[in-house]
Amino acid sequence: MSTPFADWLGMRFETADDGAREIVLDVQPHHTNRRGVLHGGVVSSLLDAALGAAVVAAIKPEEWCGTVSLHVQFQRPARGPRVAARARLDSRGERVAFATGELVDALGKVCARAQGVWHVWPGHPDG
Repeated sequence: MSTPFADWLGMRFETADDGAREIVLDVQPHHTNRRGVLHGGVVSSLLDAALGAAVVAAIKPEEWCGTVSLHVQFQRPARGPRVAARARLDSRGERVAFATGELVDALGKVCARAQGVWHVWPGHPDG
């Protein structure tokens, strides 16, 4: 379920043992600031992609979804050499889905948490 942006960033999509969706990133210099901390946009992108993957895994092939809101709480600096964003679907209604997740560093420490809401359409919204 990769996208051109995910490919450019270097995201690897995986499914965890418990069915959660996970995205792993091997941290590169362009992902970080001068102190080696991941840019906030990289952290947010990883979490958005992981939460979105959890929602997509729970909808029918003909359904379509889009992010309504994403809230990221940064808890500590995220550093490499590898980070992982892990997400799960919390609940799904007929037209809305809720997902949560977290980004952990190579030591397993939580660096950020996220909650999101997705609108679900019965088909592509354009037609």
